[in-house]
Amino acid sequence: MIMKKIMMTLAVALMLSGAVFAQRSNKNGERPTQEQIAQRMTERMASTYGLTDAQKTKVLALNKKYAGKLPMGGFRGGRGARGSQQTAKTDAQTGATQQAPSSEERAKRRQEMKANREAYQKELKAIFTDAQYQKYTENEKARMQRHQTRAKSQE
Repeated sequence: MIMKKIMMTLAVALMLSGAVFAQRSNKNGERPTQEQIAQRMTERMASTYGLTDAQKTKVLALNKKYAGKLPMGGFRGGRGARGSQQTAKTDAQTGATQQAPSSEERAKRRQEMKANREAYQKELKAIFTDAQYQKYTENEKARMQRHQTRAKSQE
């Protein structure tokens, strides 16, 4: 009986430690900086769309400019269940409790995000060739469709 409890405790401890290590995003266990995220995004775009060196330099500057304003595939942190009615959020590092944003604040953030995304795409279109930009928009549509499909399956 005691041996069974010890084994269960060890199994739980191993699972928890695995979850902690899985959340780490780079070799040092630190979250990537916005500059590192912009660099990785630029490298991915360069290989996907066949960017020239001049285009790559311009896209890197653009990605750095919008790194804090748009999600660029970096560490997004833990997200709660969709549709949950959380009223407070606890910061994982400091333990401080923060009030959830109101619907007006969320609407304002959505509008800001939309304006930033449109500005980013406008500047990106000026850098890319027509064929590159067309491929980019097709990939974005496919990505959004995958996102919507996943969101529906989680409901």
